[in-house]
Amino acid sequence: MHRICHRQIHALLTETELARKYASVDALLQHPQLQEFVAWVKTKPDDFFVRTSKSARMKRRQR
Repeated sequence: MHRICHRQIHALLTETELARKYASVDALLQHPQLQEFVAWVKTKPDDFFVRTSKSARMKRRQR
C-alpha cells in the first residue's frame, strides 16, 4: 500500500474500527471519506506525497 494511503486510513479510522469494520480493501473502499481521498489521489503522480492530518473526529478521541 502506498504510504500516503496508509497514513490517510490511520488518520480517519481507529485500530478498533479497522479490525471490526474495515479489515479488507473492499470494506475500506466503502468508507465515504476514503472514497473521496482515493478519487483525489488517483489524479496525482505516483511519487506524490503530502503530510496527512488526523481527522477532527480522531483528534477529539485523543483528548
